[in-house]
This record gives sequence, structure tokens and C-alpha cells, in this order.
Amino acid sequence: MKNIKIRSVCITAALSLLICGCSESQTDVQDISGEISSAVSEEAGDTGSYSEDIFENIMTDRDIVYAKKKNYLQEETELKLDIYRPDSDTESRRPVIIWIHGGGMFTGSKSESWEPVSVLAPDFAHKGYVSVSIDYRLNPEWEETNKFSETLKDAADDVASAVMWVRDNAEAYGMDENVIVLAGYSSGAEIADNFYFSNFLCDEKTVDKSGIKAVVSISGNRLFFDKTACSGDENVKCLILHGEADNINPLSDAETFLSQLGDRGEMQTMPGNSHFWLDNDEQKAFLEENITAFLLREAIGE
Repeated sequence: MKNIKIRSVCITAALSLLICGCSESQTDVQDISGEISSAVSEEAGDTGSYSEDIFENIMTDRDIVYAKKKNYLQEETELKLDIYRPDSDTESRRPVIIWIHGGGMFTGSKSESWEPVSVLAPDFAHKGYVSVSIDYRLNPEWEETNKFSETLKDAADDVASAVMWVRDNAEAYGMDENVIVLAGYSSGAEIADNFYFSNFLCDEKTVDKSGIKAVVSISGNRLFFDKTACSGDENVKCLILHGEADNINPLSDAETFLSQLGDRGEMQTMPGNSHFWLDNDEQKAFLEENITAFLLREAIGE
């Protein structure tokens, strides 16, 4: 994008000289200006601004197996993901968002219609990102069997496998393995937060967290096993998005998480909003606008 901006400045300067020195040919200059502006616009569309829906069509690859692991019953299970990516794209490497669904770690999936992930993943592909929406191991009995920590650890381990899969398959799907974002909703946010900012679930000495440039936490919770963020790159920031009337994960928990992050966190809240985000267009716009601005700054570097 920086190259496009530089060329735009040069073109503007050149046009100014033409206009000043050739006033009798203003019509021709206007024609040239239009052609050049169109060319710059097309080039910007090719590289992607990541701020608008510049790609009309996207490609979807569903149910790709990214790992095989033992579930809570010690049965081998296949873990699958969906990929959404811009169609007719000239970029060979695009930033990646790994989306992690909610559901309390006992239900839910990457394609639930009530799930913000099912809407946001394709929407951000239209902006130019490669969206990778994952399923992970669930345990419908974790509360009755007091297996919260084990279930969260399994899910975090699955996120680590998804990150590894992105690295291993970056070239095939046009992904930039050095620009990865983790984005989760509800329990998915808790998995992402605790995976990256805590060493309790996935110690960075044994799990490679490099390449992750930002974390987005929607209606999530706090760090469960650490008083402060103690893992990951200190320059990686987390955006917390929360409803002020959340009756499942109260706002106070999000505020605790913000305090645990310190300078590594920022929070935006929506007055009157509950735990859910697909009841009206205003909710969706709140999520998209805040995530877009955050990623432009923290992942894209604009």
C-alpha cells in the first residue's frame, strides 16, 4: 500500500505541472488524470486496502482436516477448518485471520448461524484477508466432570495446530504466515486470549507463537491462570470488544482482562449490548468497524 501512496503523490505532482504549463490543453489533462486515477484505483484493488469490501467474490474451501487428535472420550477425531479468500486476487501472500467460535467449549461450530464468526470470516475475506475458521475439541461434560482446565488446554492446543497448518500451507492458499491474527468470540475469545497471553496452556518455549501480530477478543473473559499477560511478543496488542449489558461474561471480567494486559490491551464497549451480536446491523457494524481499524494499525501497519 505504501508504494501505491507514493506513486499517487508522484502522479498528482506530474498532473499539477501539466495543468500549470499547459492551460490551453486542460481537456487533455483531465482525460489523462482520469486514466491515471483509474489505473491507481485498479492497482489499489489488486493489493487490497483491507478497509473496504473491495473483492466482490470470494472463494470458500470447506471442511479441510488440519489435525487428528484424541477427544475427551479418547477417541480419534478429525479437526476441520473452512477457508475464505478473495477471488481473482493478484497478491500471493495475504494476512490471515484465524477465527475461533464460541459455545462454552461444549457446543458450537465454525458454521453456526448465530455465531458472529460465521458472518465476520467471509466479510473480512471481501476486504482482502484470508479467513480461516476452525473447529476445535469440545467437551459437553466438562462442567459435570470438573474438566475446565483440560478442555481449555485441548482447545488451545488445537489453535496451535491451526497456526502450524497456516504456516505449512501458506503458499498453497496465498497466506502470509508472518501476519496472523487470532480472533475469537465468547469461549473462542477466552481460548485465543489464554493461548497467546498466558504460558499455562501453551508455553511459548514449546509452542511457536511467532507470526501472530494481533488478537481480537469478542465477548470474552479474563486470563484464568495468570494475573498479568506473561507470554507472546510484548508488541502484540489485543482488542477487547464487549457489550456493556453482557449477562454471560460480565463487563467486569473484560475490565479485569484489560488490566491484566496493561499497555498490550485496548477495549471498546457497546452500550446496552448483551453477549450476542447478530440481532441488528448496528451490532455488526460495531464489530466490523472496530476490528477493521485495529487490524489496519496493528497487523497491516497503516
